[in-house]
Amino acid sequence: MAMKLVTLFRTYILLFICVAVLVVSVACGSTSPTEPSPTPDPTPAPAPAPAPAPAPAPAPAPAPAPSPAPAPAPSGPGQLAIQVTPNPVPFSGQPVAGCSNPNTWIYDQVLRNTGGTRIRLTKRFNFFDGTQVSDPDVDITIDPGQSTSVTTRWCSATNVRHTARTDWRGADTAGNNINLTGPTITLSPR
Repeated sequence: MAMKLVTLFRTYILLFICVAVLVVSVACGSTSPTEPSPTPDPTPAPAPAPAPAPAPAPAPAPAPAPSPAPAPAPSGPGQLAIQVTPNPVPFSGQPVAGCSNPNTWIYDQVLRNTGGTRIRLTKRFNFFDGTQVSDPDVDITIDPGQSTSVTTRWCSATNVRHTARTDWRGADTAGNNINLTGPTITLSPR
């Protein structure tokens, strides 16, 4: 029994020494997770090289011209506008078919549809020195935003200042009437 007691005592001492060694090794080799880890002092950055002398600034480039805004698409009923060039109309002297008078004038009427619906012109009323001289039927179709040019010729027996005008009639595809009184044109003498 004495032998058992000594063996038991040795076992407890050996166990005590192992636990003590284990506790000491864990306590000595660990760091607290709440403390920051030490950081080395940063190495100073090298001083920057001196900047080269600035080159002379180039002349500023001209600003580009602003591009025009796109024109809105025509809308609404058909609408006729007219521009006559030239006005006043210079004396021409070129022969006019169907007329033997020597005094002649030639100019263009530019008809433009500024509305949003196709128009069809069916009648033209021609005035010379304030008097209606003809009213021929025509068939001119102009789409929205488009134009057409009509060459106009006049002749007279007298070489004096005259006036001329053309009125236009028709309708758009929606059935709206088109009635345009053209501008009064001056026909200059020779």
